[in-house]
Amino acid sequence: MILCKGVFLDKDKLICSICLDLQKDPVTIPCGHSYCLECIQNFWSGEEPKAPSCPQCRQSFTSRPVLVRNTILAELVEDARKADLCSMDEHKGHDMVSAAAERAERQTKLGLDQQKVQQRILNLEEDLEVLQQAVEAINLSETLTDQTTKISDSVDVFLPEDFRSREDFMKFYHQITLDPNTANRNVSLSEQNRTATWTMIKQNYSSHPDRFAERSQVLSAEGLTGCCYWEVEWSGGVFIAVAYKDRSGAGTWDESVFGFNDKSWALRCSNTEYTFYHNNRCVSIAAPRSSRVGVYLNHKAGSLSFYSVSDSMTLLHKVQTTFTQTLYAGFWMSKSGSMIRLLK
Repeated sequence: MILCKGVFLDKDKLICSICLDLQKDPVTIPCGHSYCLECIQNFWSGEEPKAPSCPQCRQSFTSRPVLVRNTILAELVEDARKADLCSMDEHKGHDMVSAAAERAERQTKLGLDQQKVQQRILNLEEDLEVLQQAVEAINLSETLTDQTTKISDSVDVFLPEDFRSREDFMKFYHQITLDPNTANRNVSLSEQNRTATWTMIKQNYSSHPDRFAERSQVLSAEGLTGCCYWEVEWSGGVFIAVAYKDRSGAGTWDESVFGFNDKSWALRCSNTEYTFYHNNRCVSIAAPRSSRVGVYLNHKAGSLSFYSVSDSMTLLHKVQTTFTQTLYAGFWMSKSGSMIRLLK
């Protein structure tokens, strides 16, 4: 500081924070801080090959900024130099601060500023470390999730879907209709293709490559992806299933019957028991009989659940796998007079 009666000039604003002296050929970089031309060039040369940055605020630049002389700042620096060099006679009657005291004050302030900058750098480094740990945790979580979806169906691993009531499932209700082009000729469709009944009377369906030729089966018209829930009323003996559409309707037993191949998952419902079928393997299920079954599918998570629906929801069977294609709801009326109805 130079303090004279009637004169105030804040020299701290004119000091180069690199050489701690009055700026020589002052230039201002894009962040707003100013330095001696030679000082900032030398500083950046010392930083290579890293990107150039500001010694004070640490802002970095993609390339070296173009350095242009700050004319106004240069004039102020020149005035400050003249003030330092003027004779004592010119300042008779003024109260002056000694150069040594001024330099000591200036160095103390710069030291404090440098401490603040260093502390800020430490804080930013700590924040960066926390962010890096968070990214590592997220990557680990994604890896574990991918591995979880590949675990065998027999392992009791559940995704975090805490459904407690029918209302929870109905949030994902998906309206399903039956596809006449897949219906076997012993399957009669009614109620706007929402009801399927086994009948002895052959239906007058046109030929279609997707039609089931041997089994009294039918698929939904809509493909199922994402999270879906639907309910089915049944009577007689039926298989309630989900399946890929690339199986052959006219193929062998294993190729075409729901639950007897690796492309379909089916719950058999009868008057005496429930049985789950997949890839020609079955699991008997002990549960109270209900004429209504709810099906919940989370395609992306590889989760498929069957529920008995009455006054409460009772889990009958859950599958954890990886679905590789769009799924379709499937139904097999396995005995005479059997019927399914898709509920609205």
